[in-house]
Amino acid sequence: MPATYYPDVFNVNDIPSAMRIILTPEGTTTEERWRIETPYLADLIASKIEITPDTILIDYGCGIGRMAKELIARHGCRVIGVDISPSMRALAVIYVASDRFFSCAPTMLDAIVERGFSCDAAISIWVLQHCAKPADDIARLRRAVKPAGHVFVVNNDTRAVPIAEQGWTDDGIDIKAMLRGDFVPQEDGRPAREMTTESIARHTFWASFRQRG
Repeated sequence: MPATYYPDVFNVNDIPSAMRIILTPEGTTTEERWRIETPYLADLIASKIEITPDTILIDYGCGIGRMAKELIARHGCRVIGVDISPSMRALAVIYVASDRFFSCAPTMLDAIVERGFSCDAAISIWVLQHCAKPADDIARLRRAVKPAGHVFVVNNDTRAVPIAEQGWTDDGIDIKAMLRGDFVPQEDGRPAREMTTESIARHTFWASFRQRG
């Protein structure tokens, strides 16, 4: 059966709908995951990446800016949210509600990088598992992050690619191996069970990397 990538699944009409797509219940509720996991991940990110008010961070696959909002509130950093969904990008501006944030499409990130921009670090939280061509997305992050900059990823062990024919599919691509080929591995682990669900703790990894060069 041919597989047709279906990014429209990420187009939403309002913030509650966006939240349900960004954090599926996985044995609890979206609201509970949002409340508990968001500060936990912010702590974890800050333990692997030094974030100050001068930091410019890319939130790749930002959705409505869940992590951007938390990190800006904690550290006063600047965040560029990147997402393929126009509706998510528009809602992110509303949700984050900060002059230290803006959202753009991946192609816009490409354009500013081509003109000399580089960021201090990048995060990508439960995103690369959904990308049609993750090698292209990882290469985009590699181009955008400055030498010796850091990348922090949270991802399922397996892929969940949205396709028109059957909802979601696993194409077998190993995201962690791909990241290790493009960046220098630093640390990795599993989300703490007490901060998430049993399923997520067992089938999700976090990993930090450093830019080569």
